[in-house]
Parts: sequence; C-alpha cells; structure tokens
Amino acid sequence: MAIGTLNAIRAKFRRLTGSGNAFIIPDVADVSDPNSVGIDDYINSFYNYDFPAQFRSLKLKDVLTFDTVFGVDTYAFDSEKFTTIEQPVRCMKREIALFQDPWSFYAVNFNWQSQTNFATGNGTSGPYGGFTTGRPIIRSVNNNPLVSTQVPPTPANLNYPASRVQNVLITVNLANGNTLNVTDDGNGLLIGDVSSVNPQGTINYATGQIAGLFFSQVVPGGSPIQIQYNPVQPSIPLSMLFFQNQFTLRPVPDRGYTVEMIAYRQPTQALANTPAGQGTPELLEWWETLAFGASKKLFQDRMDMEGVAMMDKFLNDAYQLNYTRTYAELGKRRVPTIYADQLSGSGGGFGGTGFGTGSQ
Repeated sequence: MAIGTLNAIRAKFRRLTGSGNAFIIPDVADVSDPNSVGIDDYINSFYNYDFPAQFRSLKLKDVLTFDTVFGVDTYAFDSEKFTTIEQPVRCMKREIALFQDPWSFYAVNFNWQSQTNFATGNGTSGPYGGFTTGRPIIRSVNNNPLVSTQVPPTPANLNYPASRVQNVLITVNLANGNTLNVTDDGNGLLIGDVSSVNPQGTINYATGQIAGLFFSQVVPGGSPIQIQYNPVQPSIPLSMLFFQNQFTLRPVPDRGYTVEMIAYRQPTQALANTPAGQGTPELLEWWETLAFGASKKLFQDRMDMEGVAMMDKFLNDAYQLNYTRTYAELGKRRVPTIYADQLSGSGGGFGGTGFGTGSQ
C-alpha cells in the first residue's frame, strides 16, 4: 500500500469504521442519489473545514499572481485555492504597499466622485447622450442590481459571486418626486431604470461618452440628467487593497502588469479529483490525521459516541505530531517584524526606510 495517498486514507477509514466494502459506504457518492454519501465526502469535509489552521506550514506557502487589464481596478481572489495573503506584494517585480482596511487605503488614494450634467430632459424617454468632463473613468465590477427591466431578463439575485463594486451612476429626478437610476454592467452596457424596448444604451469608459440611453419613464423637459463617476489617470499600480475576496489597485493600471504576492494554498478537493486515488495531502504526515478526522465524522452521523471518543483520542495524538513537525519547520524562519528589513538593508522597497509593509 502506498502510504499517504487517497487510497491509503480510504483503506484506513474502512478499517477504523468497520466499513469493509462499498455496500456499506462507497468511495465516491452516487451523484444520481442526493442522499448518497461517500468516503471522499467525509475526507474532503474534514480536510476543508475541520483541519486546524495552525498546520499551515511553509510548504503551504505559494506565489499567487494575476495580470492586470487597462482601466480595470478590481480583480477576484481565488479563494478556492488560496486563503490569506501577505507581503511582499509586487507589480512588475517592484514592491507595492498592501492594505487590508478600506479606510486606510482610500485615505491615501483619493476616491471622491465627480458629477457631470451631460444632458437635459426633453419630455421623452430618450435617447439621451453626452460626455463626462473627466476621462477615462473607472468601470463597475460585479454590478448586478435588482432590476426587472434588465435585458435580457434575469431573475433577481441577492447573492453576488464577489463583492459588488458600483462606480457609475446616471440619475434624473422626475416631476412627481421619483428618481430614475441607471448604472453600468462593467462591460459598457447601461442597466437599471432603462427601457425594455430600447435597451442599447452604452458608456465608453475611455472617452466618457454616454449614448443611446432610453429611460424606463418619460423625463420631464428641463430636468438635468447627471452622471456620477470616478475619473482616473491610469499608471503603474503602487498600492493594493485586499478586501472581501477582491484586489483593488491604485493607480488604475494603464496596461497589463503582473501582480504577485505570497499566499497560503487552500487544502482542496484535489485529493478526490486525482485519477486512481493517488493524490496526497500537502504534507504526507497528515494522511492518518485525515483518516481519523473523516472517521470521526462518520461516527457522528451514526450517533456512535464511543467511536467519536476513540477518534478524538487518535486525533489528539496525531495533532501533537503535526504540531511538532509544523513548529520545527516554522522554527527555521526569522520572526518577521517592521524592523526586520533594516538588517538586510532592503528597506522594504520604499526608499530604504525599512517600513515598507504598508498600512494594515
């Protein structure tokens, strides 16, 4: 038996729980049966949600990279494969400041919006158009407001795949006290209180042009139509905010750059997805710990408290071994402090001051 592989963990699980064959519990759940549970489900559940975070050793550290796009300031964080991030963060191999608090980040990166009255109501619903006074402007990201007039029609959805970032708002007041609000979808299309018959309204982020805007209602004559937006001067990013599983860069990139940082890899379901069950955990010495933890979960489902207590004993012994090996690995490192860079003279990449860790 190859020690440390997924097959070895499965075999250990069967011996510990007395589940000798697939009739008792299969290796993989039957996807056609919503009530089916396999050994891999218990292993992955323990691996992803119960395995102590203290065991994130140096072997779990990796370099996370992404490439920027002109005019786009917000990028998704791959939370399925990585957990926390830390300095150093580099853009084009140059160290940049890392922030994890929006208040601190925007305190040093001016973020107030501008206002431009680009058109005036003429007693119709449209079309309306015009230009912003500042350009280029920042587009919205993951901007999916709850509007029934969205074209093509989509159901209302409160669950965004990532934090919603709205950077554009077109607004006009009606005579009866109501307000029509239109925003962008991040791809140059206008959405919100727009006409379902003439939905072709667009916004050009580079030139600031609004064109073909039809509102969902008639705009009274003389009513100012205003856009609120963030004009920018694109350049190489010098700082990055990590918040709500997204990265925000300032200045906004003027072209493609490679941004790289230190991140901890997330233990994932790669174990189960490896062909022939030959996948191994991040550290081989974890394999028995995973078998004990998965077995405990099965005993909990069976309400077998004696089995749970027995697995707790095995888990405690395994954890002590894991702690020892993890601390032995971490003990080889110098403890990082805000003064550590002064010893090497690197200055953290910010003028040799030694205080290049960025505001936290």
